[in-house]
Amino acid sequence: MANNTKRGALREIFRKRRISISNPETGNETWYAHISPIGIGSALIALAFIIFGILLILVAYTPLLDMLPGYRTDASKSRETLVRSLIRIDSLERKMNDMLIYNENRILVVDGKTPTMRTVQNDTTARNKQIVPPSKADSLFRRQMENDSAYALNTSSGNAHSNINAIKPMEGIISERFNAKVGLYGVRMAGTPSTQIVAIAAGTVTAVDWTPDGDHCVTIQHDNGMVSVYRHLSSTIVAKGQRVASGEVVGYSADEEKSEALFEFELWMGGKPLDPEAYIIF
Repeated sequence: MANNTKRGALREIFRKRRISISNPETGNETWYAHISPIGIGSALIALAFIIFGILLILVAYTPLLDMLPGYRTDASKSRETLVRSLIRIDSLERKMNDMLIYNENRILVVDGKTPTMRTVQNDTTARNKQIVPPSKADSLFRRQMENDSAYALNTSSGNAHSNINAIKPMEGIISERFNAKVGLYGVRMAGTPSTQIVAIAAGTVTAVDWTPDGDHCVTIQHDNGMVSVYRHLSSTIVAKGQRVASGEVVGYSADEEKSEALFEFELWMGGKPLDPEAYIIF
């Protein structure tokens, strides 16, 4: 008896019903359709998949998430805006100082005097003048590092990147430092829009990629086995397989009107990320 009841309920799910629309004045049927409960359920599931696909496309290719409250906090946006403002202020201050020096030198030339060059004394030079005698422990540690041990300063341990002579890839300041625990495998830098991005050392371009958002990425394999990655570029001027020299321009940083992503620089060795600040003076 229970089996018959189940079979009857299953038949009811697949049994089609007639849905019709009639003219209330004439009573004639104007439209009809046959549909079953299982068909209605399938149509609802298909509609749900279509809506999910549309939302996925909107999230991937439009700034929809930035409009949602709490997705990107105002603090992070304000921080990036503040960093860019500081860069601009620093650039303006340098230009104003150059203009002042230029005007002062012009006045000196008009008066028949010799213009002078202003030099800024390096703080490290002044500090180095204060020589502190080494202690006994320092002397022992120095002899240990200068001997023939595995950590000697004058020995060649076979480390490919121990003698790297790299330059910074961009004129700017570091806004976020290396932190592999949070997924930041390099450093993020802020600078003026459309700043030149240069190769840190000689090498070969192994990849030139781009994203639908308009960001470009360049990967360079260097002679010592190290790999440098330059992310969030507005454009690139190198091609895959091209040989680049140290300091050669590979692209330009993003324009803040087109992208809010900061320039990101990574160093890799043997498939492991390295802290760029340990090898490059920014």
